[in-house]
This record gives sequence, structure tokens and C-alpha cells, in this order.
Amino acid sequence: MRIVAGQLRGRRIPSHRSLSSVRLTSARLKEAMFSLLGASLEGCSFLDLCAGSGQIGLEAYSRGAAVTLNEPDYQRWAQIRALTQAWGLDGIELHQLPAQALVPLLVAAGRRFDVVYVDPPYQARYRGQPLAAALLEQLGSAPLLHPQGRVLVQHPASLALPATPGALALQQCRRYGTTHLSVYVAAAVPAAAS
Repeated sequence: MRIVAGQLRGRRIPSHRSLSSVRLTSARLKEAMFSLLGASLEGCSFLDLCAGSGQIGLEAYSRGAAVTLNEPDYQRWAQIRALTQAWGLDGIELHQLPAQALVPLLVAAGRRFDVVYVDPPYQARYRGQPLAAALLEQLGSAPLLHPQGRVLVQHPASLALPATPGALALQQCRRYGTTHLSVYVAAAVPAAAS
């Protein structure tokens, strides 16, 4: 895995045995996602709820974003922490909690983000539903986005996500092989009747 743009361009994220069970985001999907977000993320606040290898958050950081990474698995979290320390990346905030537990803590702290990236393990479940769907539902009722903010959900093509989960609305959904990238924005508030 290599950082493809920005100040860390060309740096490799080393493989580690803790990543053997992680489904890595394809280069094609990563390129499409950052093309959608824009070449520079300067001034953007970026939250990766299920960081895995950390590649998406590190790419966002490289492009200028203020990044918050969360990885519930201790070994993977420790690898990301070691890498950010080795690279001298002071500006990355790291958490090691289940994603569904971190969201209410961030809301309670008054945090807001321009981009929330959701890519949990496809087989993970929470309260009887796929974790991606549960997190999307949670984000739809949590004031975690800045105005014009976006939630990006990477999920298997076989998982149909709702068009309007809470206060979010599906803006677009694109297929990359067996994976979909669904992009949500704040739902438009209907105009008051006069």
C-alpha cells in the first residue's frame, strides 16, 4: 500500500500480520473516492471510523486533512500508532473503540467533520444488522457533520443501504467490482409552507 498524493506521496504502509484479515480498499476505489473529494483536503476534518490499515486516513492526512482515525482492533491500532510516530505525524488523532461507541462520544464532545468514512469488516454485525448499515443509521441521527459534510460508506454490492437514513440522503452510489461506495449528504430541509 502506497500513499499516492500529497506531502506523504510515495510512502509505503508496511504489511503486518495483523492486516492479514483486513480487506484492503482497492487502488481503483481509493482513487475514485479522493477524486470525488478533491485533490486538496486542506482545512477538511476527516473521520475514519474503521481504519484497518490506516491507508484511507493517512491518504487524507497527506492531502491536508485534519484526521481522526479509529481502529477497534488493538494490534492494528498499535501498528497505525507506531507508523504515525515513525513518520512524525503529530496531527493525527487516534482512537481504539468500537465505531458505534465512538460516535456518541464525539457528538457529546461537540465534534463535527467534513467527511466521515465508514468501511467496517463486511461480516461485522451490530444489533442484528450489518455494521455498515447500523453505523449509517447512527450517523443519520447524530449531529456529527459540518454543513455540506459527507458520509462515505464502502460496502458489499449485496448490501442495500437506505436512501434516507435519518437526516442523511444518498447523493450517489458507484460500483467497483463487488464493492459499492455510497455517498450521503445532509438531507434537504423542506421549505416551510406559507
